[in-house]
Amino acid sequence: MKQDVWSLFDMFFSSQKTQQFLANQYEKLNLQESNGKSFDNTYGFIYYIEHGKKYYKLADQAPAELKPVLLFYGMTQLMKACILCKDPDYPDSSSVLAHGLSTRKRKKRSYEFLNDEVKVQKTGLFNHFCEKMFHMKHIEGEKFMMNHLLSTLPELAPLYRQMTGAFYQIRMNKESNDSFILSCEAADLLHMSVDRFKEYINSMFSSKMKMEVKDENNYEILLNKQLQPFNCAPLYYHFAEDTYYFPVDRDLLQMPVLNELMVHYVLLYNLSMISRYDTEWWSELFHTYSSHELPYINQFLSVTAYKIPYLFGQLLHTLDIP
Repeated sequence: MKQDVWSLFDMFFSSQKTQQFLANQYEKLNLQESNGKSFDNTYGFIYYIEHGKKYYKLADQAPAELKPVLLFYGMTQLMKACILCKDPDYPDSSSVLAHGLSTRKRKKRSYEFLNDEVKVQKTGLFNHFCEKMFHMKHIEGEKFMMNHLLSTLPELAPLYRQMTGAFYQIRMNKESNDSFILSCEAADLLHMSVDRFKEYINSMFSSKMKMEVKDENNYEILLNKQLQPFNCAPLYYHFAEDTYYFPVDRDLLQMPVLNELMVHYVLLYNLSMISRYDTEWWSELFHTYSSHELPYINQFLSVTAYKIPYLFGQLLHTLDIP
């Protein structure tokens, strides 16, 4: 990518700036010892980012078969840095150190990655991150299918059309920071009339946006507040194009349980577990080209390598806003 996503983290490689940043976060939490806590956590925060960056840089040079492990652990380091902004005592117990997810231990002979599921555990890094950063609770026991998660990524929308003919998302054209143009094709793909689709969106997402019919071919979408690319439901952010995609699949159009940061974590967790513990299946995937799943996995690994550092950088900068 032309943009160096890691430049978003440069400001944090100053202990003075990082301590000030953390102190501001802890003051928002009404901590009495905000200065002391920020001093204690300054270098831990910096090292989490530095460690994560090294994992991503190594992944860039590694064979595709090894990328999931490096990308997964790189992502966990960035997650820990973010958690430290909201939980100055992290990690205060061993329960928050586990991955927080589980998958089927033994793969069946007819195993297909796209149909595999990952289950959320009661404790662990995933749950802790969701709760501290996005106030999400009660997701223990939720199961997520890999195909559904991959279909939420706008960068993979062209591949889905090529492989299956399915339309999951379509691109919106940006008019301004708070308005977009959406083709009326969206209503056709969802099997609704133009007016019914407008009514449906305005009733479902009135707190986030307002939709109007602009002309016979297009809608105009007006946002109630500026979007955050890491948490923009029901829309999906495309980094390379710097615009948002609209879901034209009824399952995706429902308010998603996970935002994109969480989606990547679940996918990388499963891929890293497969690459480590199901080595025969994993190796055959890359060397026989007999599976239709390899294109999805390869594209996801390419996207997550640059998009996740960017989204975490955006998240940290959002926290820095007074």
